[in-house]
Amino acid sequence: MLNEKENISGGNILELLHQKILIIDGGMGTMLQKNGLKSGECPELWNITHPEIVKSIHTSYLEAGADIILTNTFGANGIKLLKLKQQQHLKEINKQAVKIAREATGEYMEKYSRQAFIAGSVGPTGEILEPIGTLKNGEAYEGYKNQITVMESLGIDMVVLETFYNIDEIKIALKAIKENSDLPVFASMTFDESMKTIYGVTPEQAVEQLFEEEADGVGANCGSGPELLYKVLTRMRIITDAPLLVEPNAGIPYLENNKVIYPATPEEMAEYAEKFVQLKVNIIGGCCGTTPEHIRAISKRIKEATS
Repeated sequence: MLNEKENISGGNILELLHQKILIIDGGMGTMLQKNGLKSGECPELWNITHPEIVKSIHTSYLEAGADIILTNTFGANGIKLLKLKQQQHLKEINKQAVKIAREATGEYMEKYSRQAFIAGSVGPTGEILEPIGTLKNGEAYEGYKNQITVMESLGIDMVVLETFYNIDEIKIALKAIKENSDLPVFASMTFDESMKTIYGVTPEQAVEQLFEEEADGVGANCGSGPELLYKVLTRMRIITDAPLLVEPNAGIPYLENNKVIYPATPEEMAEYAEKFVQLKVNIIGGCCGTTPEHIRAISKRIKEATS
C-alpha cells in the first residue's frame, strides 16, 4: 500500500509540489523512433496500432524514476490531426493514450506502492493564427477543446502544454482547457539562443502573461539543451515564486551515418538537474533525445540533492 505521505490524489498534485520536486519523463518521439517509427508517420496513431510499445515506453520511464508520464498525444489536437488526415481518429487516439498510460501507472503503483501521475501532453497546431495565417482563433480553440474533453473524461491528473512559440496560441489552448476541465495546467514555451521564442516572446513575458491567464505553472522545454533552459528558467524564477517546469532536449542533434544523435549524456543532463533543483524548479524532466537512461540519472541526482 501507499504510505500516508505518498497517498495523494491526482487532483492534489499542486499540493504535492510544495513538498517535493516531481520528475517528469523524457522523449516519447525519441523512444518511438527507436522502436521503428518512420519519418513522417503520425506518432499518436501508435496508440491504436502499437499500444504495447507505447505502454512499454511509459513503463520504462516509470522504472527509471519518473513521477509523471506524458500521454502520447502531443499532436493529437483537432487541427493537427486534420492536416494529417487523421481527424476521424481524434477520440480514439486520445482515449487509447490515456488508457495505455493508466494501465502503465496502475501496474507500476501496484508493484512498487509508489504514486505516479499522468499528464496529458498537448502541443501546438502547427498552423499560423489569423491575421497573419489562416487558422481562426475559434477553430484552434475547438481543436484543443475536443482533445482535452476526451482525455479528462478518462482520468488524467494534469495537462502540460508543450513546445509553443506563439503566446496567443498557447493562451487559446490554456483557455480551452481551463473552460472545459478542472485540470491543473502547466504552460511551457520553447526558446532559442536569443532567449526568445521565434515569435519574440521573452521568458518574462511568458511568465507574466500565462499566469495572468490562470496557468498553474509555467516553463520551458525543447530548445538547444539544458544550458539554454537553465538561463531561461533563471530569468523566470527571478520574477515568480510560482511553480515552474523544465524539459530540455539532450543537446543539439546532428546526423551520423543517417542517424540522428543527441550529444548530451545522462550524466550531463543530471548535472543540470541539480542546478534546476537549486533554482527551485518544481517539475524536471527531458524532451527530444532524452531516454529512460537520462531520466534515471536525473532522478538519482535529484534524490541526492534533496536528501
